[in-house]
Amino acid sequence: MTLRSFAHTDIGRVRPENEDSFLCDDAWHFYAVADGIGGLPGGAQASQMAIHTLEEWLARQAKGGPLDYTTGLVEINERVFQLGRRLSPRYGIGTTLTAAHFHSGKLTVIHVGDSSLYRLRGGELDVLTVEHNLENEMRERLARGESALLLTENRAALTRCVGQPPPLVGDIHTHAVEPGDRYLLCSDGVSRFILPREIAQVLGEAKATPETIVRTLIERANERGGLDNSTAVVIFS
Repeated sequence: MTLRSFAHTDIGRVRPENEDSFLCDDAWHFYAVADGIGGLPGGAQASQMAIHTLEEWLARQAKGGPLDYTTGLVEINERVFQLGRRLSPRYGIGTTLTAAHFHSGKLTVIHVGDSSLYRLRGGELDVLTVEHNLENEMRERLARGESALLLTENRAALTRCVGQPPPLVGDIHTHAVEPGDRYLLCSDGVSRFILPREIAQVLGEAKATPETIVRTLIERANERGGLDNSTAVVIFS
């Protein structure tokens, strides 16, 4: 499988520290975004540890062999959790983690939190991840016929993150990859400030490269106030 990719992260115009981290590994065809959780201490350390542990886990795997993504996610969560016990014994630390592994004509998605993975195919934009927040959890409960009460001010609060006390259950699912697909991994510093139709337009620009798309999206997020760190990874299949 031949892929082209580019990744970049930006502190934005308001935050004193960049709490986002990313992985862009063309040798492994493995890509990821981690966004340290605001409101908790050690957000940058949490996201950096998640990506660092992911890199270490990948380095121990056999090229071309099957990967046990669940075991990898357990290891990443444990490392971030233990770091949190040292840095912030009272509150812990946490990060999102959204990863994409391209292999054997397929894409495996590993996802925890509210970072996003988009796919543009034939001009149609699909979101391949679901945000793990209170609003979506309440919707799932209602769909199962269970009672649920959603307070508007808490609807975006995360219900899952890397670094939480184990066990952690992440979303892991596989999709077919087609030639011409374009993918965007991004933190919510991009997805909260750029509408899906705009993302589709930027991703679908005929003469665009992964680099020009990444830089356009981050620049646009900053033009709209740069209220958060923004990170984007773009992959062309």
